[in-house]
Amino acid sequence: MSSRSPSIVSRVFYKNIAKEFAHFLSERKYSGYYILADDQTVNYCLPVLFNEVDMLKSATVIEIFSGEVFKNITTTQQVWEQLTEHHADRNALLINLGGGMVCDLGGFAASTYKRGIDFIHVPTTVLSQVDAAYGGKQGIDFNHYKNQLGIFRNPEAVFVNVEFLRTLPAIQVTNGFAEVVKHGLLAGGRFWKQVHAINDLSSVNWNKLVRDSSGIKLSVVEKDPLEKGLRKILNFGHTIGHAIESDLLNRTGDALHGYCIAAGMIGELYLSNQLCGFPDKRMSQVIEFICHHFPAIDVDPSFDKEILNLMKQDKKNRNGRVQFALLKKIGMPVIGIEADEVMIRKALDYIRTVYKQNG
Repeated sequence: MSSRSPSIVSRVFYKNIAKEFAHFLSERKYSGYYILADDQTVNYCLPVLFNEVDMLKSATVIEIFSGEVFKNITTTQQVWEQLTEHHADRNALLINLGGGMVCDLGGFAASTYKRGIDFIHVPTTVLSQVDAAYGGKQGIDFNHYKNQLGIFRNPEAVFVNVEFLRTLPAIQVTNGFAEVVKHGLLAGGRFWKQVHAINDLSSVNWNKLVRDSSGIKLSVVEKDPLEKGLRKILNFGHTIGHAIESDLLNRTGDALHGYCIAAGMIGELYLSNQLCGFPDKRMSQVIEFICHHFPAIDVDPSFDKEILNLMKQDKKNRNGRVQFALLKKIGMPVIGIEADEVMIRKALDYIRTVYKQNG
């Protein structure tokens, strides 16, 4: 078994996954392999993994339900129970095969089981391949608050195979694209031009886009692994977006993370314009692009109070004040920008106005 390094940036493999995976396993002496998968990846992705990595065919598979609503302590307890029942010791390896929910929950379960066993991520969605699998944030939702319980601990490695994206329905491809858009707005320059030029997600070169987008996140995480400063820029769109997502999950039991983050980016572009001078014309162009790719979601004004209360639980807040990561311009993010309740309500109204104008 490899030693546990304090480094927060994993080894990431993009090419020849079968060979690299087999080499990774052969150079470590794990006592057993355990694969965490949800009810979708068990059917669509597990056969691909078994076909690529023969050594894993004897692994114990732990299956959980898919969906953010199951990213909670109850599901985590089920993983702990399965590891215990199958006699997983401290030299075991947990392989998280799935999207962001599986990576987050699996990383948290592994990090706390017997005070921590090794784990790796095998992301299978756009969302997890460009964002969720990197950076060492492992966690679960608690009492309807997003990622309320968690830990910083890096996987031993991340294995990225864009072939898994062929198993996704179009709605899940769009869902993950929201994080690509966010990375583009944060980075600006050539990468934003590359993203902004995308008109049809069915014709994207995912090999290039996944590497470029994940590279932006990794470059930020390397500089600020524990989110003391710079890394907070990665929360652009997420303060409002996470609150909308949690509200929808509470009310309907259903929400797509990327669609909520798209709504959050619209709202936070408005705040960027009002509080940081983000240019009007550029804001209109970016919002037009977002609305081209992401459908309107239910941001019911009768639930604004609940959304505001959820925002008050955001981990970036200080002294009870809601803080945002915003943009002065594309490629120039700023952190620690406070907005009062009146301004946040205006941002929520702006999201609804944009959705109405775009049909």
